Amino acid sequence: MDVYHRVLVKLYEITGGRESEAVDLKELVKKEGYLGSYPQIKDHLTGQSWITETSRVDAVKITHWGVTEVKKSQTGGGDNPQAARKEINRTIADTRELIIFLEELANDVSKENISRVEKKLGEINSAIQKLKTNV
Repeated sequence: MDVYHRVLVKLYEITGGRESEAVDLKELVKKEGYLGSYPQIKDHLTGQSWITETSRVDAVKITHWGVTEVKKSQTGGGDNPQAARKEINRTIADTRELIIFLEELANDVSKENISRVEKKLGEINSAIQKLKTNV
């Protein structure tokens, strides 16, 4: 699951799937450890129409399409080329995020940044293993 879907699923969990519930997206992204990618995450979720902004700064609501996407992503893809392509696209997004984390590590060598890089590498490795079993 790519970072966008992870954040969307977390938003769905917090709101209980209610489209009327507003959540501070920046705080949610920060708690998930993706604060450096906040603008890209917000732009992607908004661009997909999975969230809508509110009058409060950084507060968003999940949309009907966001709820549908969460349910679709939770049912899994099965053994089909379209599901494999989705998994590959998620892996590409995770790899781009890894590059961002590595650049942050280069600027600030710390245990926290090393941990984020290790975690992301683990997620990428898991995604590749998942692809292997579906091919």
